Amino acid sequence: MPERAGMGGVSLNEPQREAVEYTGGHLLVLAGAGSGKTRVLACRTAHLVATGFVEPWRILAMTFTNKAAAEMSRRVASLVPAGSGRIRMGTFHSVCAWILRREASRGWWAEDFSIYDSDDQKALLRRVIRDLGEDGRVTPSQASSWISMCKNNLTGPEEATDSAGTPWEKLMARIYISYQAALRASVAFDFDDLLTVSLDLVRQDIDIGGRYSRMFDAVLVDEYQDTNLAQRDLLLALCGPDTQVCAVGDDDQSIYGWRGARVENILRFPEDFPGAKIVRLEQNYRSTSSILRAASSLVSHNSGRHGKTLWSARPGGDDVLVQAAGSASEEAAWTLAEATRLHESRGLPWSEIAILYRTNAQSREFETAALGMNIPYQVIGSLRFYEREEIKDLVAWLRLVANPADRVSLERVINKPPRGLGERGKEAFFEYAASSGRDLVACLCSASRIEGLSRKAGASLEHLGGVLSEAARASSSGSPASEIVDRIVADLGFLERFRGAGPEEEARLENVEEFRKTALEHDTAHPSAGLPGFLQGISLLTSSDDFEQGADRLVLMTLHCAKGLEFSVVFIAGVEEGLLPFVRPGETAPADLEEERRLMYVGMTRARDLLYLTHVPWRQRHGTRAGGPSRFIAEAAEAFAPVRSEESPSVEPVAPRTVYRRGNLVHHPRYGRGLVLHAVRRGPEWQLTVDFGFDEPKVLLTGYVPIPVIREKGSPGDQ
Repeated sequence: MPERAGMGGVSLNEPQREAVEYTGGHLLVLAGAGSGKTRVLACRTAHLVATGFVEPWRILAMTFTNKAAAEMSRRVASLVPAGSGRIRMGTFHSVCAWILRREASRGWWAEDFSIYDSDDQKALLRRVIRDLGEDGRVTPSQASSWISMCKNNLTGPEEATDSAGTPWEKLMARIYISYQAALRASVAFDFDDLLTVSLDLVRQDIDIGGRYSRMFDAVLVDEYQDTNLAQRDLLLALCGPDTQVCAVGDDDQSIYGWRGARVENILRFPEDFPGAKIVRLEQNYRSTSSILRAASSLVSHNSGRHGKTLWSARPGGDDVLVQAAGSASEEAAWTLAEATRLHESRGLPWSEIAILYRTNAQSREFETAALGMNIPYQVIGSLRFYEREEIKDLVAWLRLVANPADRVSLERVINKPPRGLGERGKEAFFEYAASSGRDLVACLCSASRIEGLSRKAGASLEHLGGVLSEAARASSSGSPASEIVDRIVADLGFLERFRGAGPEEEARLENVEEFRKTALEHDTAHPSAGLPGFLQGISLLTSSDDFEQGADRLVLMTLHCAKGLEFSVVFIAGVEEGLLPFVRPGETAPADLEEERRLMYVGMTRARDLLYLTHVPWRQRHGTRAGGPSRFIAEAAEAFAPVRSEESPSVEPVAPRTVYRRGNLVHHPRYGRGLVLHAVRRGPEWQLTVDFGFDEPKVLLTGYVPIPVIREKGSPGDQ
């Protein structure tokens, strides 16, 4: 499609020009991946000013990130230097903060109110939960996710209380009420409040609502597919009868439903803003035709979309390659070998090669392989696997098992989860330990005798000391590292600690499960190394983890983090049923298949030149299993033939869910036959105490090691 110079000499194709110059009413710009969305939004804003159609101070432009707002501001200023500084431009949250400060005299808050970020929010929730006496029943992360979900759905604390049906919902509603009261006492808003309180203000105060609806003649919104209910309603409230609204977005890239985004907002834009013109930007400036055909074929299987057909001025290109591997470790090894070949044969910088995956826990295999092959890498948007909080906590416990004098490790985790131990209590404990001449674990075992500790704290620390002592005895007797890890995970309540409906808790559980798998793999490779050898391996692995800032590195990131980026070569790992599309623990089907398909589409359209999709026959995850090529591979392959593929290994059948009972005879691949003495559910798994005929029974968690029942007896969970 030919291009002509537009605003400030910027080249625009015909649909882009139409989107920039249209002033006949509301406008929805459906901007496909790589179609020049930011260019259009900046040029349209500049065009409104340069033509005199709207005065700069009567334009409101809202984005989703500060980075996007800064980039848009820079581009507009370069096109129309005079007056661009008077445009009201920022994120939804910054615009709402501006409104709340302007209208402070009409509300309960002061003009210099505080804004709490997620860390502040969780710190406040930690205090609220403690004051309610609910320590141990709910974590700040769980409460934060639940409250945020309510606010995104415009559900206030009173309404949440009235609609609460289960004990869990009633507990959360109590926390919600106390949390809001604590925020108000601190004259503070969290990020969700900025939206909801601003919306309530302009809706409920006729004078304020009327003033803002008359303030702007043109409102522009970027990434409209990512708006939630509060943002959509706020946009409607800020627009008067003469305001022209321009929303730019791509319904095919709506991937944040888990944090409240509603694809329905962009799908219903023509209903919310009658008479709206729709302009489709379908020319892609990024990817080859082969990649675009595959991605378009995939997303065409969604029914909830406006529809568009992307095309590229770059004809042809290599076929999308689908690679089957025998296991997750083989997948990582093959991927990095192929990345190395491309790096060396084509002279590609490492930073032009990206490995994308569905869950953070998947990074571990790639990090391990990259370190083993001396490939520099960086994990974008998340911490490296061994730097994640839950993994560092678990390693700290294990170090205490191996070294009961490790004060640094104990200081990290002594109050995780909370044990009613304040700063004075911690000081009292460590002063006692320093003067006693005994190791820290021994001091934990006698904590109830320490002056300055509450009865609750003393009892909790003694229980902790017992757990660590038992684990240390098992380790000294030669138990494998994976058994010690399972013992710590079970006895310290790791599964319960991160149990919750929020994506953050699910990610933490995935990481804990991946760590358990790492221990099992270490035992298989080094049968006699035990826990000390495993910890040494971790230490050596992480000690070479630092690279120079800004160095050329292979990129590892989740699909969600990849949105808005592009690379010459993209590998999408784990394209398997149960993982992509993602099936949550305890469920049998994806919660939102169309959003999972959009997420895959986003990943595919990050690639400029080469795209690889990899999968394994089966993959164990917390509470479920994934395996076999995803349906998305077949849907993408409909666009062309053939997709180059390796022969896929046969898929193991998924075993039916096992129920364990006291008295069952089970078989363990390491210990042989054993009698179940104790069976307790731990979330989707079981904690078993089994007599294998050794000096002491073994405590095991079901999971990666198959422990089939070979003779049944008793009732489920009998103790």
